[in-house]
Amino acid sequence: MPALILAITIVIGAIFWWLGLPALRARRRVAISLEPLPHAWQQWLRDDVPAYPRLPSTLQQRLHGLIQIFVRQKSFVGCNGLVVTERMKVVIAANACLLVLNRPGVPRENLYDDLLSILIYPTPFIVRENHRHASGLVSEGARVLSGQAWDSRRIILSWEDIEHAPSLGHNVVLHEFAHYLDMEDETMDGAPGLASPAEFREWSTIFWEEYDRLRANLQAGLPSLIDPYAATAPAEFFAVVTEVFFGRPHELDQQHPLLYQQLRKYYRLDPARWES
Repeated sequence: MPALILAITIVIGAIFWWLGLPALRARRRVAISLEPLPHAWQQWLRDDVPAYPRLPSTLQQRLHGLIQIFVRQKSFVGCNGLVVTERMKVVIAANACLLVLNRPGVPRENLYDDLLSILIYPTPFIVRENHRHASGLVSEGARVLSGQAWDSRRIILSWEDIEHAPSLGHNVVLHEFAHYLDMEDETMDGAPGLASPAEFREWSTIFWEEYDRLRANLQAGLPSLIDPYAATAPAEFFAVVTEVFFGRPHELDQQHPLLYQQLRKYYRLDPARWES
């Protein structure tokens, strides 16, 4: 009998400990977010994160706290011989946290909670994949990628593409972390988790119209603010327009106002109104 009581006590204690983990994590995150940001980190943010200098000071301070949590609690893994530096971690964390800067519950929760590791390659990397044709035949192939949201626990990035973005409005970190947000409802379909069915219907109507418009314009040979890669799939459309939303917000607002407003409501940020 004493052994049974002891076993029950251990089980009950383990249950209470497990149930208390979210609260412990939340308190820990809040404490980390209040720590002062190292001076070197602030310089890296000014030099290497294009959106940072335009952020209002209140949002900069909030971002500082999220960066510290992200750097402290996520695992950064160098691949193909890459040595991950503190600067790399800060730059990646800043871009990732920008997407959830005003998200409800952050930092206590909803801060990429399922994500465990960020794998960083020195350059674009090759991904082997199989393609099933309509005939049923399967062919092997390879793609060169700048980033990949492998699943909700791992994201893969090319440091070369982070450090030397090809043009304004391209940001591989924003792109891949937008995929993460898209996957939170267990489907990567270009529609992240929204607050209500009404918001989902509005989002779907506008996004599908814009997606179809982009595909039609590209087929007609018309120029586009939105990179053609966005036309390959709805999920890629969401990730690409997220890059444009933060990188070229004024142009997106002017040329695609309804699309801009949907992104503004989802991210709870209005970068077109930040100072240039």
